[in-house]
Amino acid sequence: MKKLLLFLLFLALLLPATARTEGLPRESGPGQRGSHVMALEEALIAAGYLEGPAAGVFSHALSTAVTAFQKDQGLAATGRGDRDTLRLLFLKPPPGPGDTQMPAWYGGGDALIPWGAQFEVKDIKTGIVFTVYRLMGKSHLDAEPLTAEDTRLMKEAYGGSWSWARRPILVRYQGQVYAASMNGMPHGYYSNRKNRMEGHFCIHFFESRGDTSQRIDSDHLNTVFEASFARWEDGGE
Repeated sequence: MKKLLLFLLFLALLLPATARTEGLPRESGPGQRGSHVMALEEALIAAGYLEGPAAGVFSHALSTAVTAFQKDQGLAATGRGDRDTLRLLFLKPPPGPGDTQMPAWYGGGDALIPWGAQFEVKDIKTGIVFTVYRLMGKSHLDAEPLTAEDTRLMKEAYGGSWSWARRPILVRYQGQVYAASMNGMPHGYYSNRKNRMEGHFCIHFFESRGDTSQRIDSDHLNTVFEASFARWEDGGE
């Protein structure tokens, strides 16, 4: 119980006000599928009530985990992702100064960093920081390193070779810090001819989606959760 209370207290610092209502997943129950079910799974996995990976299916195991959470929190044990259960898991007060936030992409997170804005990215595992700007992106954030040195630093974070591997990162823009996940493979369109990266890379926030599939990538989702436990001031691992 102590571990759960500490976990819920930590999560109370993550979501910004813009995600407190619009970012709340829809209610769900046994047999349902979708990103709202996956979000419920990921929250319960992080809280220690369910084993991963999340599948986006409201299974018997998920219903059992929901029931256990509801009993621990003094809620009616419905086994469903009902409104009261979702409120405890996802609705949080505004973060304090310096706290890492985990905004929902479709709950206001997509508007936090405007197109063309410059911001910093910190690779959590290495502690490497580089500067990028938002090129565009509607289902997630498409970014390019600002300079050739920023490209070099990003590639260094990947051990010297570009990769599609997801890495937990922190994004800092106008004094606010957000948990995110990036891949490190230049691809597609690009506009910066001087940064020595022929292509852009993708940054995913909580519940952002792939452009083509319009599905939530479970690897990105798990990596965002991992990033949410870090602070900008932390060093590399």
